[in-house]
Amino acid sequence: MKLFDLKDQHKEALNVAEGLIAAAERGNRDMTPSEKSLMEAKMAEANALVPRIAAAAAQNTLASQLGPKGFFPASGTVAQPSSVNPLRLGAAMTPEYAQSLQAFLRTGGKAHGEELTAGADGVGGYHIPGSELYTRQRSANGQLARMNAATYEGTLGSSNSAGGYAVSVPTDQLIVPLGLPDLGIFDASMVVPTSTDVKIPQAASFGTSALKAESTGTIATFGGTDPSLGQVTLSAFMSGALRLCSWELIQDVEAFNAFIVDDLIKGQRILEGSLLASGTGTGQAQGVFGNTGTGTGTTYNLAGTAADSTTLLNSLFDVVSTLKGVYQANAVWVLARSTGLAIRRAQMQSNLFAAIATVDADGTERILGKPVFYDVNAPALPTTTTAVVLPILYGDFKAGYVVGVRGGAGINIKILDQPWANQGQLGILAYRRLDGRVRRSEAIQSVKISHT
Repeated sequence: MKLFDLKDQHKEALNVAEGLIAAAERGNRDMTPSEKSLMEAKMAEANALVPRIAAAAAQNTLASQLGPKGFFPASGTVAQPSSVNPLRLGAAMTPEYAQSLQAFLRTGGKAHGEELTAGADGVGGYHIPGSELYTRQRSANGQLARMNAATYEGTLGSSNSAGGYAVSVPTDQLIVPLGLPDLGIFDASMVVPTSTDVKIPQAASFGTSALKAESTGTIATFGGTDPSLGQVTLSAFMSGALRLCSWELIQDVEAFNAFIVDDLIKGQRILEGSLLASGTGTGQAQGVFGNTGTGTGTTYNLAGTAADSTTLLNSLFDVVSTLKGVYQANAVWVLARSTGLAIRRAQMQSNLFAAIATVDADGTERILGKPVFYDVNAPALPTTTTAVVLPILYGDFKAGYVVGVRGGAGINIKILDQPWANQGQLGILAYRRLDGRVRRSEAIQSVKISHT
């Protein structure tokens, strides 16, 4: 039986056992004899599969070149989020593709199975199964960070005559990850796959109508002016990172394989998030902050007094009124988490009868009934030493801001085994091509705040 089949059986047995325990806990009761018998049988089945999985894994030599746990979950397939725009993802999620990519990595790029064409980017790189999950801000506890503990050699303790030489000091095989920061702009915006530059036409101004005089003894013609059009180009700009790993590290430290890929994906997302917020638009994405509608226009002044709570809350009502009705249905808020907490505190201090900031049962935060997307790159509220800032955006980001991802939603990888082979090192290159453009500035309005 194949390795991924064994893992599927192991996972299914554990799921059944956990389901029985959870059902008893939800009912605040003990398990029935039949439930207990079934649970024990499933646990025994799962335990019996462990040595078989270990034996099958030992025959899989991928561990010597970026072990499979860094790329593939237990079943060998990755579920695709419904919100991600699929391009080639369906074909690149099969066990056959995973095995072919393993062979490609294991041989340093020399093996090219037919299945690899499903995830090829056209320039020698291949899609990483699971990396597209990060387009929805998956945490480090997601599929790519699930690393099973493996056997390892312990290190001896400090030398002393009381037995220090015999003290084992093992290292946990899970590298505790850093949490991915809030990157709400990507999630709130319209994300589309592209294969070439895309010209997006847009209306620059309305055509106008005019009164027409009655046609009696003279000829009266219709007046008015024609509408004008503009154009936005959605392109793609390359970004990525290269990591060098020694052959010894790749072979000996299984947990590092998953860690380095996880780190590459997070680094890519963090860079892209900063560009989507404040990019110049020249040779990189155009940031949404500073390129939207003027919103309320007049600067709200925080003076460091008790009146600041009312001022901050008033700005929220006012910016909502500046957004046209056609965009209100899909409108959301984008702001820093610290700003969101300041709004909640202002609500508490003002002791309002009607809540402005609320939280749904599923944890969705809302302001005036509209969802909140936090982004670490949004400017913070001004302090006494801060000039005028735009810390809050409100509008329909699906209509106002478009993100183009070239070649699919995931991140691609190249294994560079030749350039540093004489140094005993392996290069791991991860990259993606992306652009973001404001395509309708009036769909997103801003709040301008200062401090005296």
